[in-house]
Amino acid sequence: MICCPNNMKLAQLLVWFLLALPLAARSWTDTTGRTIEAGFLSADATHVTLMFKGKETKLPLSRLSEADRTWIEEESDSAIEDGASPTPTDGLAICGTPIEPGGPVVTVEADLTEETLKGFRKRSTQPSKLRMSVQLPADFDPAKPQRVMWVSAPINSDAERKAGNCAAIHGYANTATQAGWVVIAADTDQGNPRAEDNIKADRGDQALHQQAIDTLSAAWPGFKSSKFACCGFSGGAKATFFRVGQLLAGELDVVGMFIGGCNQDMTEAAREEVRFSKSKLRKIRVFVSNGKTDDISTVAHAESVKKSVDSSFGDVELHLFDGGHSINQEEFKKALDWFIAP
Repeated sequence: MICCPNNMKLAQLLVWFLLALPLAARSWTDTTGRTIEAGFLSADATHVTLMFKGKETKLPLSRLSEADRTWIEEESDSAIEDGASPTPTDGLAICGTPIEPGGPVVTVEADLTEETLKGFRKRSTQPSKLRMSVQLPADFDPAKPQRVMWVSAPINSDAERKAGNCAAIHGYANTATQAGWVVIAADTDQGNPRAEDNIKADRGDQALHQQAIDTLSAAWPGFKSSKFACCGFSGGAKATFFRVGQLLAGELDVVGMFIGGCNQDMTEAAREEVRFSKSKLRKIRVFVSNGKTDDISTVAHAESVKKSVDSSFGDVELHLFDGGHSINQEEFKKALDWFIAP
């Protein structure tokens, strides 16, 4: 047990643990000799809270080995030695992996929950891991409201499916983080959870993204109070309609959608798959971006998509740029600023 000579020491201990960044995963042993790998989050006089398999797990200190209880006590004594004040961090630790503001894209993994695995029960092969890529802007502060961009990738081949959304994040991350946005993409260990980017999917894609939301919420208590937007190009733009629906179904505040090189409105297919209220779309701004010489998604396609989504969403703008079937970073930056403009 943690021994505190007085209430003041206990109070200092609790403050330090609440502010501390979750530590990297270590082995923990209980009184029966069983071991697990988990990240340390916090402790008080009777319990320890660990990050185990992507979820916060609270255990009585009495269940831990004497060595583990001593480790916790030594950590607390070191932190408050000579009255030293804790130094809180503005970064995050997700699944035991620290992510620094202004740093590169970091990819983490966690075991899929039983509930998520149910969504993949009809698949011929079963995934086992949630894989999530995250990049933070330099001014990231988890204590303040944030803006979060969720990336979707196209699926034109099995190679693209295996590369997944986490590979596509690099096409957006630098522009978005420089504009002050957190950028996120999620996959399974087998790649993109969607079999196709423009048709109704089984429950796997939605279940996986709900686990991603839950995992981020556990690591970052203010996550759900953020403003969210979704982005995708070509087939990834079509998948973005489903991603928007999934975030709305998760009760998140979606304010924008960037669709580049998109030749099809997938609103109704997304509503059929995810089952969210159509009225929620009215507060979402849609930025349709298309190259003037694009021969896959032509200007006529873009104009048709703009007209179609205009009947469901809030403000919708079509921006044409000099170029072909490609992401235009200047146009993407315009969309990021417009999503949060008054």
